[in-house]
Amino acid sequence: MSKIINDESSSVSVPRISLTQRQIIEQGVNIPEIYIPDPININPNSIANVEKVLSHIETISGIKDGSRKWVAVTCDGVPYHHAAKLKEKFPWLILLPGQLHEEMNMLRAYVELNWEIDLKQFASCQGYRTENQLAYFKKCVDHHKSWDSVCNIYRQAIAMELMWPYVKSHSNPSVEGYLVWVNEQQDLLYRAKYEQTFVYLQAIINYRKAIRTNNSFLKRAAKRSFSPIWSARRHPIYRFLEVADEVQLMRLYLEVRETIEKNCVVSRSGIYEQHQGLDAIIEEVNKALKALIPPVPQYHHWKVAARNCKKFFELRNNLFKLIGYNDLQASGPRTRPESTMECQRFRIHLRSLEFTNLNNARSVCQSLGEHHELSEHLKNFTHLAKQARQNYIIEVFFNKNPPPFFRPIPITKQEADAQENEENMKKAEILLKIETLLEHCESARKKYPGLKSKKRSELLDILQDIKHAFNSNNEFND
Repeated sequence: MSKIINDESSSVSVPRISLTQRQIIEQGVNIPEIYIPDPININPNSIANVEKVLSHIETISGIKDGSRKWVAVTCDGVPYHHAAKLKEKFPWLILLPGQLHEEMNMLRAYVELNWEIDLKQFASCQGYRTENQLAYFKKCVDHHKSWDSVCNIYRQAIAMELMWPYVKSHSNPSVEGYLVWVNEQQDLLYRAKYEQTFVYLQAIINYRKAIRTNNSFLKRAAKRSFSPIWSARRHPIYRFLEVADEVQLMRLYLEVRETIEKNCVVSRSGIYEQHQGLDAIIEEVNKALKALIPPVPQYHHWKVAARNCKKFFELRNNLFKLIGYNDLQASGPRTRPESTMECQRFRIHLRSLEFTNLNNARSVCQSLGEHHELSEHLKNFTHLAKQARQNYIIEVFFNKNPPPFFRPIPITKQEADAQENEENMKKAEILLKIETLLEHCESARKKYPGLKSKKRSELLDILQDIKHAFNSNNEFND
């Protein structure tokens, strides 16, 4: 855990941890000091372990001796989910979602949702050909590469192709005219891609912009715009996190809420548009600590590194200043490879397959390349997703019940047919299918004891969970 204190009077002289931090601080940017306590050798992967971590924070933060009334703690998805169950035991706790991890999972969820529609073909155009390469792209293993590919190249290409039919048919095109024209279109594929691109993908981009500029209003709007995705597909951790975070903010005193929203992102560089979530800051600190420890560290190595990290960097900076060496990175945005050719190549591919050609009357709506027939549920995707989110909020946060049974909104007709077949299966058939999958997914077996005593509806939900884990190589959303 890193403790962040705001002190405008001392912000200019803060020792640098980030190598991108520069000496001139832009107006309105406050660089907080970071204190690095001794690490604790506990993996917060269970409720019991999270409880130990919170007890440790309670002691070192001054809650126990009464010097503080509340403390904000930043968590990734799984620890957040565990910690939320302990809030009655730790009433001082204000949970903050790790905003870098939230952005990463938003992009991953978007890619999963649109994979069979057109993103698999886009990945192939990008040079991802083998099954392993395509799986690497789909999981967004490298977030920076995924962002450049999906949020820059893909978004530009698909947006231009979506607008092209309107532009070429109107002598005086305008934004307002396009929005009116879109509502008149009846083509299922066109409307689905318009919604996915200009609502959900744009929400991810707005979310990053909000974090970078510390704009709490834009962040809340972006999260709310994207929220149906968490309930549309199988994302149990971030479905809970998104609602729990909003409920918590509504319950806080106004002064506390404003303090939280103002300081939940910080700029270590002094540049206004380089704010980061606190989880990103901690990742940066961990990277600095790892440079000071041996390849196979023991606990005492971590402790020595944590206690001396800032002193080492002060010494390093003084040495570089003495010898006249400047290791500051450029303050401008991160450089990216030229994407114009890649964008044009994908546009040519879209145009050759008449993906957004409204003159081509489609009797059957198919994915890019016509590998899959798309589900009729895409017509009402947002309505169904919002209804599922509403039901979830009522049952879990109002009625205090377990999450209601919900099937992911199918994207392809094949997926829809599989769901319908499962609905007609007998309990014994569902049990057999679960046991067959568990033979290939042993790590999930302990999560589902007493299967034979479960109700049929519960078994259907468990079957969906296990299938999702199996299809994700036994890795749930983090």
